[in-house]
This record gives sequence, structure tokens and C-alpha cells, in this order.
Amino acid sequence: MHTLAFPYTDVMAGPVHAYDITAEVNDTWQDLTRRYTREPAQLPYRDLTDALRYVSKDYATIRKNTDGPGALLLMRKKIPITTVAKLFSTFERLLAQRYQASFDNLLGPMVSQTRSRTIKVTKYLQPGDEAKQQDIPAWVFDIATWSTIELLKGQMRLPDGTLLNLRPDTTGNLVAYDHPLPVDQPRAEQGIHYVSLTPITLPGYPGILLNLDAHISSTTGFPGNARSLWIAPDGHGPLLVAKHRYDRERNLNLIAGQLPALADSFTINGIPEHFTPADLQSPKPRLRARHATTPDRHPIASGPGRKFLDALLEHATQRLGTESLILQRTKIGNINSTAPTSTATSLSATISTAPAPLHLTVVYADDIQRARAQKALTDVLGLTPAALDTPTAAVIDGKLTIKFLSATNHVLLEPGPPRNRAELIDATTAQRPSAGTHMALVQTSKSRAATKSSAEDPKPQIRTAMAAKQIVTQFFDAASTGKPDATDYPANGAIRDLLRAAGITATTPTRVFERPLQPGPCVIVGVYTREQNRPAKRMISLAALVTDGSDQPWQMLGYHPDARGWSSLSNAITAHHATDLTRFDQADPGARASQARDYAERALQQLRTRFDDMPIVIYVDSSERFPLWRGLTNKNLSSRKAGDLPHLAMPGRDISLVRVNAPTDGKLPQPVRALTARANAGDGLVSASERLYQLAGATSDTFYLINRSRTDKALDRGVRLGHRKTRFEISEDNKTMRTPWHAMTCTEFVIVDRGAFTAVQLGAMSARLCGHPLAWDGRTSRPAPVHLAYQTIQGHPQRT
Repeated sequence: MHTLAFPYTDVMAGPVHAYDITAEVNDTWQDLTRRYTREPAQLPYRDLTDALRYVSKDYATIRKNTDGPGALLLMRKKIPITTVAKLFSTFERLLAQRYQASFDNLLGPMVSQTRSRTIKVTKYLQPGDEAKQQDIPAWVFDIATWSTIELLKGQMRLPDGTLLNLRPDTTGNLVAYDHPLPVDQPRAEQGIHYVSLTPITLPGYPGILLNLDAHISSTTGFPGNARSLWIAPDGHGPLLVAKHRYDRERNLNLIAGQLPALADSFTINGIPEHFTPADLQSPKPRLRARHATTPDRHPIASGPGRKFLDALLEHATQRLGTESLILQRTKIGNINSTAPTSTATSLSATISTAPAPLHLTVVYADDIQRARAQKALTDVLGLTPAALDTPTAAVIDGKLTIKFLSATNHVLLEPGPPRNRAELIDATTAQRPSAGTHMALVQTSKSRAATKSSAEDPKPQIRTAMAAKQIVTQFFDAASTGKPDATDYPANGAIRDLLRAAGITATTPTRVFERPLQPGPCVIVGVYTREQNRPAKRMISLAALVTDGSDQPWQMLGYHPDARGWSSLSNAITAHHATDLTRFDQADPGARASQARDYAERALQQLRTRFDDMPIVIYVDSSERFPLWRGLTNKNLSSRKAGDLPHLAMPGRDISLVRVNAPTDGKLPQPVRALTARANAGDGLVSASERLYQLAGATSDTFYLINRSRTDKALDRGVRLGHRKTRFEISEDNKTMRTPWHAMTCTEFVIVDRGAFTAVQLGAMSARLCGHPLAWDGRTSRPAPVHLAYQTIQGHPQRT
């Protein structure tokens, strides 16, 4: 499998010029900040950095000095220190003007005395030297990005002969700024291609890789919709990226910060301090505003498509003079093998053998959505429509009771205080038998909730109240209603996810434990953790699947202290959702991580005690940004010191540990094109894959499962054109231009400890737990137990 990850070589790594910004400059900066803002602050160097990049037309940054006090000013192209000093002086003057204070010009003279030195980047790129790899400063990754930008910028030729001019912006992207689509758009609603460059390391693989990925940014002619701005002061050089704000008193849209004035001190073209919609809608605008999110009716949908990525692969290969990383295909081909019976039959069989009855209440506000829920239930469970015509029905040998409950718009959909839902919650729990698992499928309206504050949103209010009654909930929105004759994927998915939360699955253990695995007793655990900002919190949840080695349905467990530790998945989910999102909200991130780590290790120890005679496989979803355990980072995978991994204190040699990174973590190679020959090689098709691959040349056992979305696999002509053409070739086809075009993604599995299994067996298990997701009809990006833990967090009423 070809990827868009290219090795960063010594040839690319030129020297970097460094200016030591002394601790005295830092102290003076902070003194000035306290004088003007009356509060302590970190060094706000962002505007200075962007101005330096604009002035030097290349990479520049100000970073903390890891080798001593103060900071480092780093740049690839040396510019006079007087220019740098002028920027510092200008910044101090602007700060004084803002707060109507005297300008003492303290910073400029200090900086003007600074001398530069040259740092050879190549000394950080010695392959195979683990000590060097552990000590690579963060700025080396920045240098790698901008070295690659220097080689890739300029003209890129598309398959139809179209030439794009890729211009760098100050955040390190390459932007086709002068080539928006569609070309003629009176409201300036256009899409712009851009390429992001992310330096990555891969487990057990030497050196740094530059991962390229292509995107489409939707632009807008209305400043109120904008997230950020691209500013082109002239026809060449980097594009400035800036935030904006609305000044209500003056009725002006302003470019935020000191960036305009800083850059203006070095150019006669000028950067406007404020702008109007007309500035965004001119034929060749100097400003383009990026949409905060892609709107439903924008003329250019998200995603550049596989053909554009393939063209980018050719462009990068030629310009960089090296080959990209190629993933090696494994012999495991039975990842998505079909079940001997249909999903509906399997779900019904699982329900019929469940240890306790199930109760499902469908809460709706209009008859159309009631009929929609009824149709989804008949499709997912294989029921006859007539079986659900009554307000209450007992189906599947009486093991599942379904009740339809009507509610008014005011109670169910309109934003307001939680007390508005009290009667609805009472009505939902009324006449419910004491035994069994209770579920609720509830109609919601995202568009109505958006008109009020999040505190008045009915959805989290209902979920919290239902959870307090030990009712698991799932929601469906009228806005997701599709065409009458089409498969209603959103509603069907809501039913399956609701059953999954209740511990009902259509996937049985033997579908996972196919060759090269052998059926046997096993406990599979998933740990999911992330940081949430504003306010800072450490979130964590755990879920587990247990099999006795037979083909009986999985036992599905979740962990929460309020559910007395490990309990049924539904009890654990309601315990999570009825309480605060997390208790780990200390100011110190290290303290939050430490408490979450202790929490997870206690849960794993309890599970080991409960299933002391069974092999355990632990999956930890752990991106490089938020590792709880030091030994899960790429540079420390070989570490076995106490506390470095979650299982080291657990008894038994039959414990396996697998690290999982999903595509949303953003540090995985971008798959582009399969290596296999195509039957119609001349039709321009970019071949795809959905197989399991391995990272060749690595000292760690690392597997990659290549994924395709349902959209990418659709038979819709508007989607399939993205496999053979770029958007520039179909610019007159409005429907296709508005269709999202997806590409391949991958999930990474790093076998940290093998335990009772071989690396190949754990690779196969990991892939099948994504390929046979519980109670679903497609792949999940994470293995099933991690997906369960992830959904528990994502569905929490307080999750932002």
C-alpha cells in the first residue's frame, strides 16, 4: 500500500540559524505584560512568529530553549538582527498604545545585541540511534515541515493538465489560494484545496516521516461564518493566517491581534486592520474567510477525493526525490467474512437467549418519526411491520417489549429548563417491570437546540435523567430522514447502537477467533482516555468483552465506581451518564494523568482477579498527545520500568497489550493507492484496499488496517467520480461538486506485549474487532471494546 509519508532525509535537512533570546528578554516581556494587562501571562509570541515568517518568507519560530534559560528564535533563512529587533520594538509600542502607556523601547535594544549561531539539523536524524530519537526537540519537526514546503511549493500538475500554484501559509500548509472552485461564484462561496504536512514517527521505525494529506476548505463571503482568514498581501510569499473578531461598538470586522501592524512595518502593500464582506467577494480577493464548519448546502463538499491524493503522491515523489513509505500486505484476508446468518437473525437469537428481558421505549413527537422508528426496528430485528402496530408489543418470544410513547414538541424538542422533561421521564419509566434492561430511543432536534444555550438543550437533560433511572438512551433526529425508498442508515444505526449499549450483539466470538486464532476463553479490554479543555479534564472509561470459548454471545462489561466496579455494560453506561463526566479535573495535568492512571490500573486488577484463569488482551487507545503510560509512546516502547505500562503489576504471563491509534489522532500515514495491478489500468481509477498491512523494517510488531467509509464505497456516481477525477475536471457538475469525497484511512495496532498470543494472531484479532463491530453493519475505527469505551465518553451529557 502506497502512502503519503515520505522520509525526512539528510539532504532535506539544511542548517537552521538560532538566536538566543536571553532570560532577561523573557523577564522584561513578562514585566511589560503584567504592567499592561495586570495579570501574569505566558510569552505571547504568536503574532511575532507569523510576522517573522511573512518578512523572511520562510520558516521562523520562537521556542523555549530546552538546553538552557530563555527562548530560541529559529529560522532557516538568516535575516538581519535589526529586523528582528524592529519587530520586538514595534510589538512593545503597539502594546503601549493599546493601554495608553508610555513607550520605553526596552525589548528592541536587548534583542539587537543577540548573535546568531548555526545548528545542524542532521545531528538529530541519526537512524537507529534510540537515544538521539528520544531527545529530538519539537522545533526539529517544524524544520522538517518547512524544508518539505520549500521543495513542494510552486506548480503542481493535475492529471487533466491543470496547474495549481501551491503557496505556503504561516501555519505550515500549502494552499491553492488562487485556484478556488467553482471559479464563478457571486457569493464567494468557494472551496480551496490545501495540503497539510505533519511530521510523524512510527513505532520501531527509524527517523522522521513527513505525512502529507489533502483537504478542501470551504470559504464564505459572510464574516460571521468565518473561523479564520487567509491573507495574501501580495502575489507571492507565505499567506498570513489570522483570527478575526467583530467590534460591535464600531460595527467592524477586525483582524485580531497585532499581526497587521507588525507586518505593515515591512511592506508597502499593507494588511487591513478591518474588512467587509465586499473584501471577501472581490474577483481576486486579498482575504479569504474559511468556514467554521462545512455547511450542508455549500457548493463544494468536503474531501478532495482519491484521485487528487494520487496526483499529490506523484508530485511529492518527483519533487522530494525519494519514495514514500509502503506498507506490506499480510496474508490475513478474512477480516470481514460474512456471517452464516443475517444480522437481524443473529440479533434476534441473542435477544432470545439474553439472561433478562429487554424493554424499549420509543419516544416521538410526530407520527412520521414514529413510523421511521418502527421501520428501523423491523429492518434491524427482522420483525413484521404488523407486529409493531400497537402502542405496546412483545416480540421475539416475549423477551423484548417495545412501547411507543408520544410527547409534545414543548416537552421533547424545545429548549428549556430540565423540569420541562420531568413528566416525560416519569411516563417513560411507568409500568416498567422491575427486572431486565430498559432502553429508550428518543427523537431530538439539533436545529432547535442550536437556538438556545447548551444548558437548555433537551438531549443532555433527557440522557442525564434517563441514566439516573438506569435507562440507556439513543437519539434520532428528523433532519437525518432520508428518501422514502432508501435504506435509513441513521435510524438503523441508532437502533443497533442502542442494542449495543444494552449488551446485545450480532457478532459471536467464533467470527473473531477464526484462523490464525483458535476459539478459547478470553477477556478483551478496551481503555479510552482523552483530555477535554475549557475546563481542563482527564476523561477515561473502560469496557470489556468476555467469552468462555464457545460461540455463545459475548458477555459485555463496563467499569464505573458507582456501578460497583465491573458490571453489565448498560449499568456502567448509565452510571457514567448519571454523574459528572470525570472526577479528574485538577489544575495540574500531571496530577490528572496520575489519578486516571491509578483508576485504570485498579479496574484492570479487579478484572484480573475476577477472571484469573483466562488470557487477557488489553487495548489502550492512546494518541501521542495524551499518553497515560510512558511506555506507550513510540520512543519508549521497549521500556519495562515499573509504572511505564498498565499491566506490569498484574499477575500472569498471559496478558497481551496492544496500543491503538485511530485516524482522528492525526499521526498516521495517509494511504493512497494499493500495489495490486488493476484490471482497467487505463481508466484512471485509483485502486483501494480494505486489508491488514504490516510496517516492514520496524523493530516493533505494527499492523495497519486500511479502512474505507460507506460514502467512499457507495455506488453513487457523484462519489465514484472522485476515484478517477479531480474536482477541477467536473467543475460544471454541481451535484457531484456538492458530494463529499472520502479517501482511505488506517488504524494502527502496535503489539507492545504478546502474552498468550503471537503477533500475527493479535493483528488478526485487532482487525476483526473493527471488521466485526458489535451490533453494527460496517467497520469501526477502533476495536470493539475500545469503541464501547469511546462511545461511553462521547455520549456523556457533559461532553463538549
